[in-house]
Amino acid sequence: MTDSRNFSALNLETIPFDEQACTFDNRVFLAGDFDDTTPRRDLSHAPTIRRFLTAPYPFKIQFSMMHLCLGGRMRVRLNLNEYELHPNSLMIVTPGSIGQCLEISSDCRIVLVALSNNSIISEDNSEGALIVRKFLARRSLLELTDAQTSEILAIFRAMRDKLRQPDFRFKHDILKGYLQVLYGEICQLMAPLVEAQEASQGSRKRQIFDRFIEELRQHYASERSIQFYADRLCLTPKYLSQVIHSVSGRYAGDWIRDYVILEAKALLKSGQYTVQQVSDMLNFANQSFFGVYFKKAVGCSPTAYKES
Repeated sequence: MTDSRNFSALNLETIPFDEQACTFDNRVFLAGDFDDTTPRRDLSHAPTIRRFLTAPYPFKIQFSMMHLCLGGRMRVRLNLNEYELHPNSLMIVTPGSIGQCLEISSDCRIVLVALSNNSIISEDNSEGALIVRKFLARRSLLELTDAQTSEILAIFRAMRDKLRQPDFRFKHDILKGYLQVLYGEICQLMAPLVEAQEASQGSRKRQIFDRFIEELRQHYASERSIQFYADRLCLTPKYLSQVIHSVSGRYAGDWIRDYVILEAKALLKSGQYTVQQVSDMLNFANQSFFGVYFKKAVGCSPTAYKES
């Protein structure tokens, strides 16, 4: 069976490189409109970016990414949630997320930092890692003040300037230090929001829903049974479904189906896999079962969707 973790429709190496971008050892990529005097990048000459921005289907993203919006607006769908970025918005994307840009304004200014691994969540700082995980379990967008945006942008600029020094021998150590500073800043910004979130939720049902979504994001490619997730949470399937519906207005089975279909769409449109391979990746008994499941949810067969 093919491992879905090998999916690479949008990985770090596929991001187009231009004179405004800089990279280090295929592990760190930094680009964007850092100030008003920077000429706009012509997205029409960036095939991967153009496909990502205009395609009516999602992409699976295999790297960590931060988008800092400095001007204009951009509307995106990340996993099953929709966000709008505007000035002072910082979006954080973790590996394995499925995203789609729905709309972008002509004056949109974005600074992008991409990392080939999950360096956004540092396991060296357990307190910070817990804060970041709790925040990202609920949302991916962090709203900043003008001053906070300036601080984050200053770190990005320092990273860019260091990456552009061709004769600097210790870029790895310097970049690691900047990333630690950036991580600390993000943790500091998220901490009060997480604390307020926990103080206001006061609901065991909300906690169950958050844990369900966390389990679902880890296992949806191989597990579609409500029983599986109920067992993971030490609940009965009936009670779990009731709780999920009371919190979100949708049943557990609906959430499971939508995550599976989102992954299926991304895999089918990647152009790298046959319908049979996608069926195997998503742990269906055979292609026929996958076809019935997909058509019931989408309204057309996997083959028709792939070729549309």
